[in-house]
Amino acid sequence: MDKYGLKSVSVCLSVPLPHLDRAPIYKRGPAGPCHGFTLIELLIAILIVLTLAGIAVPLTADYIHQANVTRAIAEIRGLEKEIILFETEKGYYPGGKEPIVSFMLESMQEIGRDRFHDPWGTPYQYRNLAQGEHTGGGKPKFCRRDRSFNPLNYDFDLYSVGPDRQVPTHNQITADKGADDIVRAANGRYVGEGAKF
Repeated sequence: MDKYGLKSVSVCLSVPLPHLDRAPIYKRGPAGPCHGFTLIELLIAILIVLTLAGIAVPLTADYIHQANVTRAIAEIRGLEKEIILFETEKGYYPGGKEPIVSFMLESMQEIGRDRFHDPWGTPYQYRNLAQGEHTGGGKPKFCRRDRSFNPLNYDFDLYSVGPDRQVPTHNQITADKGADDIVRAANGRYVGEGAKF
């Protein structure tokens, strides 16, 4: 009896627990079909992933290349405007106050772009042709040439050496190292890949 005069009674209920009378799951043998992957299924899955990767990688590389070409074209157009503005103000193209007597590339330091790099990490190439040496017919002597060996420009050459980063590049834009260059041609009427001009 407790202090209130009540008797305590304990009740024990017996509840059957059905999961206790079986062996644990990890000890049981296979009760049905296996739900894992077979070696053949794994090989097929790996082949599918590799095939998709084989398709995606070249597409991604092509997309990156086209993005770099588009960026180079835009940057060449911007540089072209700066060079033409400089010529309008000063009366000569950058690097052309003194007559050019060699085939060396000029610096764009006069417009503050001598360290400006293309999307592949190479400086843009520039050559003042208007104040340079000329051959018969008024053609610039040290200029880049198209597939017919005609000068690309008569005022100035401005180009990127492209993804191969080969400096110096080939003077003809459709040959060897010059085919992947991004060029300004036809005195600015074309800017794009050399092989397509």
